[in-house]
Amino acid sequence: MEGHLTTFLEGLKELNIELTPTQIGQFKSYYSEVALFNRRLKLVGAEGADFVIKHLLDSLTPLNYFRELLNKNSTLCDAGSGAGLPGIPLAIALPEYPFTLVERSGRRAGFLRNAVAMTQLTSQVEIFEQDINEVTQQFDIVTFRAFLPLEKVMDQLSNILKPGGTIGAYKGRRGLLEEELAPLSATWESEIIELKVPFLESERTFCLLRRRGE
Repeated sequence: MEGHLTTFLEGLKELNIELTPTQIGQFKSYYSEVALFNRRLKLVGAEGADFVIKHLLDSLTPLNYFRELLNKNSTLCDAGSGAGLPGIPLAIALPEYPFTLVERSGRRAGFLRNAVAMTQLTSQVEIFEQDINEVTQQFDIVTFRAFLPLEKVMDQLSNILKPGGTIGAYKGRRGLLEEELAPLSATWESEIIELKVPFLESERTFCLLRRRGE
């Protein structure tokens, strides 16, 4: 990551995110693990500076919105974690909160266990190697980054969300997101937040969803 550290640090400054030297070291370790295994496991489609921008900074851009949702006992889940995004970047940035990463692929779950060990997150982050439908625990905040339409995943996510909890969805263009939200409006209250990911031209949004009546 050394060649792209300036990009990462400048992005953090733009986002008003302050990290300790220990946390910066954890991000370097995570970057190295992804770079080492990416081509073999096909974790992400970006490398180098693109990975820093499209995945690390993208994962961190709504960090302050997560902080507004949290209380001292909050639990967080990254559903369909894949390469650990956004779960591992968020866990590094929020060291006082427990995270669960749910990933059904055995190879990717193995990568996640290794990445969590290398980033010294083993006491904070738990890996569930199973499908979301098999998870019996519930969490205060469930987040995910995926291209699947919301309507196709909300039933699954709802089952692992505590009463009164919040789903935080990383999404793209606002217009498409509004189309996805339309069939859910009777059951879910939504708030769309337009994001500006440093150095990224693509439109990004963050959607908060809560069950109506809770």
